[in-house]
Amino acid sequence: MYFILSIGTLLVTVTGLSINAGYDEYNSGYLVAQPTIKKESSKDKQDLSKIPGIAGHDYPIYHKVPETRFSCEHVPALPGMYANVETGCQAYHVCHDGREGEQGSKFLCSNGTLFNQKEFACDWWYNVDCREAPKLYELNLDPKKNPYFQKPKEENKQEQAAGEEVEQYIKIFV
Repeated sequence: MYFILSIGTLLVTVTGLSINAGYDEYNSGYLVAQPTIKKESSKDKQDLSKIPGIAGHDYPIYHKVPETRFSCEHVPALPGMYANVETGCQAYHVCHDGREGEQGSKFLCSNGTLFNQKEFACDWWYNVDCREAPKLYELNLDPKKNPYFQKPKEENKQEQAAGEEVEQYIKIFV
């Protein structure tokens, strides 16, 4: 058994029997499957009716993080999470060692939510005062609040508490 490829036709020759595999249309200069233009359907649009408030008025409705002037060079602590006030706090940045560029890693809260700088999480728009976010950037300096600082394990807290009890007990007897 051997294969012979000719222009316009794929022929398979098996002991004298030729079979046309039907590949003539590939050499005609046209694609077999024509690209289709996707029309926007109602399924593609996000249903904002379940979110309280008016989209675009009470809260921004970005679908991707827009270009802004935010820079990790002007933040008080690295690593840290920072609301982007230019986006109405729908976007936030994670600034660390510069691997992600001047703006750090960029993220977008879901429509109807904004980055709550006080909680370091996306929250409903009516719970966030975006104008206060820059004043709360300093929370990144607090190792207890900044999610990028390692927290002591529960075991260590119990050991510390036990150690303090022993010290108090020793002081009583001394």
